[in-house]
Amino acid sequence: MTVGPFPVIAVIERLRAQAPVLLDVGSAADLETALEQKPTLDAVAFVTAAELGRKPKYTGPLYIQDCDVTVRIVLMVRNYAGQAAGSGAREQMDLEVIPAVRAALLGWTPNDAFDGLNFQAGRDERFAAGFLTTQQVFGTSYRMQQQVKP
Repeated sequence: MTVGPFPVIAVIERLRAQAPVLLDVGSAADLETALEQKPTLDAVAFVTAAELGRKPKYTGPLYIQDCDVTVRIVLMVRNYAGQAAGSGAREQMDLEVIPAVRAALLGWTPNDAFDGLNFQAGRDERFAAGFLTTQQVFGTSYRMQQQVKP
């Protein structure tokens, strides 16, 4: 039985339910597109995922391949306090938004086929047009299996 790709919609639903500080959560076609968004709400997230397959194995007619998944949560916060330097946005990001995202996702899995999400990185992208944009990156893995037909 084959598993995959990683269900990004499950992450979106989880963040909508567990991180109410985010006023909107959606997806983007790719990371670059997510980073280029210009939201109309003050705290939003865009979810993307990338997968990388490891070396395949065969057990008789069974094809087995482990796959690593990187789930990227692009966060954008606008806070009018300290607008010139973004200090209000930085404070809200650090005290409210990032902790809510981590609490919602750390160790969580959309189903038994995937390992629990683990934190990999947090990185600031930019402060522009009043928005602080940053990423929270999580990882997981799963196994794909397929009966090879002659």
